[in-house]
Amino acid sequence: MTVTWIRAKLQPTEDPEKVAQAIRKIFGEIELETKQGVVSARLEGVETLSGLRGRIAQDRIRDTVKTMLTRWAEGDVLSFGLNRQAAYAGHVSLNLRGEDPMGPIQVRVEGDVQSVISFLCEKMTSR
Repeated sequence: MTVTWIRAKLQPTEDPEKVAQAIRKIFGEIELETKQGVVSARLEGVETLSGLRGRIAQDRIRDTVKTMLTRWAEGDVLSFGLNRQAAYAGHVSLNLRGEDPMGPIQVRVEGDVQSVISFLCEKMTSR
């Protein structure tokens, strides 16, 4: 079983609904919780990442994302950040440390990380 945690710390000047919109533009209509200055979600199963997969394909960045996620994977854990301004615009941009003044949308995957990377980055075939 693969579990994905999504988390974005709210800055004092941010509208929580806009942060939630940014997350949903990347991950689809997922259930989010806002508590103690953090917008978060817990997703179970690789198929719950279909929205992210679609955005990666749309932005034509499969190879780059695959290279970076493979590099960042550690055993059965994968942790990476997404730029929240790009997410709000509906695009995937991997966040490198310190490049986003508002802080990233943090994603942590636990379980079969290689299957998740394959799912996110392999070409979608029409049936």
